[in-house]
Amino acid sequence: MVLKHLKHLFFAFAMLPLLVQPAFAHVVWFDYKDGEYELIFGHPESGPEDLDASKFRSATAYDLNKQVVPVEIDRQDGISVVPQGDIAALTALYDNGYWLRNPGDSSSQNISQQEAEAVNYANVTNFVKYTKALYDWSEPISQPFDLPLEIMPLQNPLQVTAGETLPIQVLYQGKQINDALVEYNGETVNVNAEGVAYIPVGEDGLQPIEASYTSPKDNAPGVSHATTLTAQAVPEPSALLGLGAFGLLAFIGKRRLNSSRGY
Repeated sequence: MVLKHLKHLFFAFAMLPLLVQPAFAHVVWFDYKDGEYELIFGHPESGPEDLDASKFRSATAYDLNKQVVPVEIDRQDGISVVPQGDIAALTALYDNGYWLRNPGDSSSQNISQQEAEAVNYANVTNFVKYTKALYDWSEPISQPFDLPLEIMPLQNPLQVTAGETLPIQVLYQGKQINDALVEYNGETVNVNAEGVAYIPVGEDGLQPIEASYTSPKDNAPGVSHATTLTAQAVPEPSALLGLGAFGLLAFIGKRRLNSSRGY
């Protein structure tokens, strides 16, 4: 049955190529707005796409001391994280599954692990997405969060203003690498010999920073890692008092996610 289905996939490639953006270009990131910590999937420079909630794996919240804060996951219309306390950071894992590439036209098709095994993972890549969002800053928060691929800000990103640059490094399995692809606002950012990339901050503030990497040591299937870093100040709880009773109820009650999708 699996082999028969794969034959149909290859036939579809030949008859109707499915031209898509490179899968590594898709990332996930958190967007905080009006009390919501929304997990978004897509391209930061062009906006969200539909998110497949079944591919969401985990989210972890941390306080200023980097202690884990319990969370609730709202799966209505996507993924929204609801921390059960004050937080300074969020991380998440999204496994976008196995993608079969057609060498003829570089189109891709999402397949199951069973289907990937049936072709011995030939031309198959597993695309895995991570994200780290910072909402406050402290010495513990400045340290790595042990994501397989992680962007490390080398100074407090919440204090970088328009016209300045934020120096960052990329870690893979906890070690600095110099050959990750770093992107910002749809443009590739140069990584120098010391492994440092300088992110220019514009009038709109710091936008999601992206990095992707495929280890040459990965066996079949290959694993393409993509990660993001965002930093966004959130209002203090006392600031909510200025909203008034109606505004406060709307602030607390609004926890839904704009649907997104992708590969």
